[in-house]
Amino acid sequence: MLRWSIATVCMGGALEGKLAAAAKAGFRAIEMFENDLTFFSGKPRDAREMAAGLGLEIVALQPMRDFEAMPDAIRARNFERAERKFELMHELGAPLLSLCSNVSEDAIDDPARAAGDLAELADRARGHGFTIGYEALAWGRHVRDWTAAWDLVKAADRPNLGIVLDSFHACVRGNPLAPMSAIPAEKIALVQVADAPALQMDPLSLSRHYRCYPGQGDYPIAEYLEAVAGTGYRGPVSLEIFNDQFRGASANAIALDGMRSLRALGEKVNSARAGRGEPPLPDLPALPPAPEVKSVEFIEFATGDHDAGALVELIEGLGFKPTGRHRSKDVELFRQGEINIVINRDREGFAHAFNSLHGSALCALALRVDSVARAVERARAMDAPNYLGRIGPGETLIPAVAGVEGSLIYLMDDESAPQWPGDFRLEAMPEVAGALTRIDHLSNVVRRSEFLTWSLFYKTVLGLEAEAAVEIADPHGAFFSRSFRSANGALRIPLNISDGGETGVTRFIDASGGAGYQQIAMASNDIFASVERARAAGVAFLPIPDNYYDDLEARFDIAADLMARMRDLGVLYDRVKGGEFLHIYTQTFHDRFFFEILQRRNYDLFGAANTPVRLAAQARLQDDLRRLQLALDT
Repeated sequence: MLRWSIATVCMGGALEGKLAAAAKAGFRAIEMFENDLTFFSGKPRDAREMAAGLGLEIVALQPMRDFEAMPDAIRARNFERAERKFELMHELGAPLLSLCSNVSEDAIDDPARAAGDLAELADRARGHGFTIGYEALAWGRHVRDWTAAWDLVKAADRPNLGIVLDSFHACVRGNPLAPMSAIPAEKIALVQVADAPALQMDPLSLSRHYRCYPGQGDYPIAEYLEAVAGTGYRGPVSLEIFNDQFRGASANAIALDGMRSLRALGEKVNSARAGRGEPPLPDLPALPPAPEVKSVEFIEFATGDHDAGALVELIEGLGFKPTGRHRSKDVELFRQGEINIVINRDREGFAHAFNSLHGSALCALALRVDSVARAVERARAMDAPNYLGRIGPGETLIPAVAGVEGSLIYLMDDESAPQWPGDFRLEAMPEVAGALTRIDHLSNVVRRSEFLTWSLFYKTVLGLEAEAAVEIADPHGAFFSRSFRSANGALRIPLNISDGGETGVTRFIDASGGAGYQQIAMASNDIFASVERARAAGVAFLPIPDNYYDDLEARFDIAADLMARMRDLGVLYDRVKGGEFLHIYTQTFHDRFFFEILQRRNYDLFGAANTPVRLAAQARLQDDLRRLQLALDT
């Protein structure tokens, strides 16, 4: 049967930690990267016993390089190297040696010579009871495609010689995938999987720094696995990832992401088969379906005595009205349109702990889904931590999963959603002209090393789909964003990272003590009425320079009265294919989060053209505050 495996090179740290992390994540097989043994303080046999004690089988030793089709003098030394590899494999208990296609300038372009070397190597390995797997590197000197590697394996014609298929090398070269299904299953020595972003970069650099797990990149990995499974192959399917961020992150987190990605990959393969009326592959276990997100039910802010007054003043300035107090906690509910905002000042429990760590911050998001039970089952199947907090007598128990930086994502459905307002002593909700209507999107800021983890989380746990990535210049660096959205668009979460020591993302992480929700965007049916009402209530918005509006006039044909009103209020504008987008940002609350008010007119993007304007305005305000503080200090 197909068995999920992971190469030790995927994870950072010492070998002991890598093996423990792989086992904890649910893997039962690993590929041993030889460098991990070089830095290991024990003997190879110790590594074998450690792996066995954790329930891990070492399925392969990798890699052997620059072997086939070399000049005679080098060829002799290569076979000596191979014998030493065999000794190591005996100690490890590894049955397979993974051999990469030659990249040396000394390699001779002679397929017959290369096949002969593979045949002799396999003959020597057979005396030890080992198998040789031959893999085409996308930057190989003469063998770059899996088809060329397969030709050599066939020409060598040895029973213990097979091909190693690697999705990265096949996809980065644009090799056809479907013909893989014609390879006899017994001639496939190992199957490796790796995704990558669709970057214009040489294959070697892309492979060494930007490989990622299936579902974190842009390659057709599900098609690849379908082709492989079509051969009847039922051996290890192993993750092989070279990524700078992976090596710098927690081995436990990286291993967990790897297992999560493989489970989702299996689900995607069987979903495609079901769409064609074909039976599922029995080796790929069925998962509970991802939830259907219907709406954002509420957002919750954790705050304390120091910030609570200013936060409530800002919320009320934006038009929200206090509509209820919690029956047993220091928690207040504010409402406007379909938006519910919970302000939690309680001195116990999750929100208090979150506020102690991060200051005033958005600590929780509540989603209405099609089925709470299935959503919780899905989260458990993907090893997403669950949470059940302290409740008082008669209060609603709302299950949750852990989100970015330990925030919570509460889950409720049509049956349970009407119950949670009963935890509050509610008042009547007044009608407000020009009111904000709903949460449009919520932006997460994360560390660069966490970006792929949370991308995978949103896709596999909540069933969100990735949208096109955006790269934007920040006044102090670079800004990168990718949005994830539910099928109905009710939940949209741009995930943002940046490079640079003073970017808006960096300032947020410094001020908040970590990642989190930086931007809360709310839709309005009349942005001008909403902004005028908020300004009259004392809400401070980002000042936008006049030059921006001069540029708008040059780029777009905008009615003079509309332009004058936008300029007067500081409203930003974008237009794409006839659709219009008007939006405005509040000033940042204590350098942590800010609100956006927006109005869409047949426009489905995020106004990325205006993001540099926002980033520059926020940076300018921050610089002004620093200069003021410096003047006061001196």
